[in-house]
Amino acid sequence: MSEELQKTPAATDGNPVVYTRQWDESRIIVLLIGISLLIEGILIYYQAGPSQIIVAGVTSLAGLTLLLFAWLVPFEAFDDTTAIDADDKKAPISERSAETAQISDTRPVELTSTPVAEKAAVEAKPAVEPVVVEKAVEPAKIAEPVVPVKPVEEPEPELSWFQRLKNGLTKTRTGFVGKLKKLVLGSTKINDDLLDELEEALFEADVGVKTTQELLTYLHKKVDEEDITDPEKIYAILRDQLRGMLTRYSSTPVFNPNGLTVFLIIGVNGVGKTTTIAKLARRFVKEGKKVVLAAGDTFRAAAIDQISIWGERVGVEVIRGSEGGDPGALVFDAIHAAKKREADLLIVDTAGRMHVKANLMAELKKVQKIAEKESDGGPHEILLVLDATTGQNAVQQAKQFKEALPISGLVVTKLDGTAKGGVLFAVEEQISAPVKFIGVGEKMDDLMPFEPEQFLEALFADDSEKTKQSDYQVL
Repeated sequence: MSEELQKTPAATDGNPVVYTRQWDESRIIVLLIGISLLIEGILIYYQAGPSQIIVAGVTSLAGLTLLLFAWLVPFEAFDDTTAIDADDKKAPISERSAETAQISDTRPVELTSTPVAEKAAVEAKPAVEPVVVEKAVEPAKIAEPVVPVKPVEEPEPELSWFQRLKNGLTKTRTGFVGKLKKLVLGSTKINDDLLDELEEALFEADVGVKTTQELLTYLHKKVDEEDITDPEKIYAILRDQLRGMLTRYSSTPVFNPNGLTVFLIIGVNGVGKTTTIAKLARRFVKEGKKVVLAAGDTFRAAAIDQISIWGERVGVEVIRGSEGGDPGALVFDAIHAAKKREADLLIVDTAGRMHVKANLMAELKKVQKIAEKESDGGPHEILLVLDATTGQNAVQQAKQFKEALPISGLVVTKLDGTAKGGVLFAVEEQISAPVKFIGVGEKMDDLMPFEPEQFLEALFADDSEKTKQSDYQVL
């Protein structure tokens, strides 16, 4: 609904500007709200009487204000050409050109004083000018964002076992061996002060009281017998003595030549037993052995699921029971299942337990006896997993487990996370059992068999050297 107000022929293009009263949706809504408020004010006064005259008056006044606002607010000018342009935008270009031509024919002719020459020129033109139909312009294509091409990175060369070992022992080499070098090579003579500082350095590296006393006693004896005055020779003597300690016990894993081999893995909570089992399984699978795992940790929540996941990753079968079940019965079933599957190696996980809990240690004895009875001379390896970062506490754990079970070997993990790698020397001396595997990282291939010579070479390596040859082979 529209009402014409006025027409003014003062448009710049010669077209008259038409002003109209446009009752759009928003103006109608304001009008209706005003009427509603006005009626409501009248009803309030009619029902409540003079007691609510103020409320009724305010409501009616608000309604009246909105009515006046909707009626008296100025209207915008409406240009005919604007309407034509708006309609043209909806039509195709060719149709708009034709309509424009028709409109130009029907416009009123204005009487003006035109010179004769100009008038003749106008009369010479055709009545209708030719309409030029423009071609439809295709919308411009949006350019796709250019993704920068990353340069192809060359894969990092795979490190040898020796380089991994050397990198993993960086903290111990810097803290322990570095301090020994600084003390010995920085001294001009051998005296009590030098020996006292050496003793302190050995203690800080968690070499242990017994091992430190043996080293210093041997050092005193060697200095007196050979009348050594050059401090540099002390460094060589200490290294040779440490080598002798590490090579005192055999470190080769034992396998059953007549059938199934059983490994029993023990240790306290949090040392990484389950991860160690997965890494051992991966190593022996690469050697061509058929490996089966036994989920003997039936106490810890989700322990069975955890070792099952590791079994899937490594590609080995896992014999599992119910949570809270008897670990001895599980080991019994696992041994017979592994024999039926003609497996070469069965690795048995056990629940983590504190070494001071007598009842839990007695349960380990029960598992060990079942394995001994059901397998041929098993368990062939009872491996105690120790966390190198715990220092002397690892030595105490080893002592307690040694009293309960005949530990055949040690697995020392997290050597890359501590500067106290000297605990490895102490624990061997305390329980008279060799370190058979060491962990120097979190990756699956960072668990390696312990080789004393290679370990000492990496421990006492000169960090200034950029390359180092080694016999270690990548698994």
